[in-house]
Amino acid sequence: MRASLVLMALFFLASVPLHAQARYTVRVDDPASRTLHVVAELPATGASTVVSLPAWTPGHYTIGNYARFVSGFGATDAAGDTLDWEKLDPDTWRIETTGADRVRIAFDFLADTVNLSGSLLKDDFGFLNGTNVFLYPETGLDFASEVAFELPDGWRIATGLTQVGPNRFSAADYDELVDAPTFFGAFGIDSLEVDGVPVRLAVYPADQIGTEYGRMSFEALGKIAGYLHDFWGGAPPYDSYTMLIYLEAEPLSFGGGLEHANSHLDILPLQVATPQSFPGLYSLYSHEYMHAWNVKRIRPAEMWPYDYDTWQPTPLLWVSEGITDYYGDMILERTGLWSPDELWTSFAEAAQAVADEPPYSVEDSSLETWIDVIDVSSQFYYAKGKLLGFLLDAMIRDATDGAASLDDVMRRLYRERYQAGRGFTTDDVLDFVDDQVDPAEVRSFYERYVDGRDPLPYAEVLARVGLVYREETTTAPYLGVGTEIGESGEAVVTDVTPESAAEAAGLREGDVLVSIGDVPVDPATDWGAAFRARYAGAEGQPLALLVRRDGAEVTLPTTVRTRERTDIVIEPDPGAGERAQRLREGLLGR
Repeated sequence: MRASLVLMALFFLASVPLHAQARYTVRVDDPASRTLHVVAELPATGASTVVSLPAWTPGHYTIGNYARFVSGFGATDAAGDTLDWEKLDPDTWRIETTGADRVRIAFDFLADTVNLSGSLLKDDFGFLNGTNVFLYPETGLDFASEVAFELPDGWRIATGLTQVGPNRFSAADYDELVDAPTFFGAFGIDSLEVDGVPVRLAVYPADQIGTEYGRMSFEALGKIAGYLHDFWGGAPPYDSYTMLIYLEAEPLSFGGGLEHANSHLDILPLQVATPQSFPGLYSLYSHEYMHAWNVKRIRPAEMWPYDYDTWQPTPLLWVSEGITDYYGDMILERTGLWSPDELWTSFAEAAQAVADEPPYSVEDSSLETWIDVIDVSSQFYYAKGKLLGFLLDAMIRDATDGAASLDDVMRRLYRERYQAGRGFTTDDVLDFVDDQVDPAEVRSFYERYVDGRDPLPYAEVLARVGLVYREETTTAPYLGVGTEIGESGEAVVTDVTPESAAEAAGLREGDVLVSIGDVPVDPATDWGAAFRARYAGAEGQPLALLVRRDGAEVTLPTTVRTRERTDIVIEPDPGAGERAQRLREGLLGR
């Protein structure tokens, strides 16, 4: 892997513009209106042309209903004469095009959604997801296109699309067109070259690119890209890669990222842009980058090809998301962004998250993420899928004495399924693991832990690679409060547990938690652990909560209360044999 910091042009121009069957224009007239003006020029198809907006954005497994943001819809022919149209369903229009060669469709799109699959326009900046605004003809998706952006003076653009002229970009087909989120406006950008491939970081607000947050993000991006290029071998499946980060100053109820074929979009609270937040941020970056191979290319058969009209449930998100999460963490340890202890802690936290939910099948949660079931997290496949990948990797390394690993299974899925032009199935995954591990053990593992609901066999499997799993039950101080990061970086109370010390104190939703006794509450630190350590063994003693309520500081008296707490620990086994230790070192990439 070669990586060098170089100053590069923002975009790389294609030598020959692509002949476009479809042309789109996205115009910003007045940023304060929060409205994008969109024009689509498409070939007409007979007596009528039927066009649609996608119902969802791949990677964001929910129906988006983007048409609710559309207004002022109208259509004309090439001469500018008005064409009649009608709606066939909420996001589909039929346009009467008798005699016309082309149809020109125009509408306004309200871009005021801070959402990974949405679009946003501010006074100095905006971002766009193509699924929101790029109409497609119902006749098919295999058409080339060009997009022109008409923007206020001084606004720049960052996107994974190929530039073919000033503010003009091309895509070979519709999938490529809508799979490239776009930044426009005032943002910071920096570039490096990894194995001869441009890798870019674009950040809004622009001034964050020059902070410690920007520097650390940029350095991490280079390490992650270099590792993944080496991991998959050969030339990367993209000509450039762009990481787009939007930092929101207003309170956010979420933070995360959404993968694309040669880019990813992260939306995070501005308050997390601190070095203290970086262990978790690194995990997000590596997870989304790994997706450029696993899910954007190694894709479940149920999603091959994409159907933008409707949902595409699959039982395989434990592979597409969960195993991606596993590698997201492994990448960090193998590149030195995490220590081994941080890696083991991450697995222990995932095991704790699984233990905190009812027994559930990852296949069921994969299917149910579209409807967000209430009895268990609909994204259960992340934590449990990560642990399944961890255990399968350990099983393969043990069965082959370190000669093979889950890495080989993933590379084979890439070669024999994606590069062969097809999606993968559950049987494909099991068959490829079967080639390394006793098939009877693999099928039993699948039936019990993937399709089934049995507790995962941590202790038995992890011992094979020199790791110990144990559960430690202790009695610890418990406050009984949930918080989120507020606009100014403070801990804002979101919920209070009944019959807890917090409820007894009269703590309310919306209070800002300043301190618990003599423990300051700083969202950038693990103040919960500090509280438990400080008041261990102090059950029943007086405890004062200092909060800010309606602009004034208020002291709320209560007492220290406790509850039984079970902590899961995964760590190296000091008594492991030489073989197990060697397999553990191999797991760490040594």
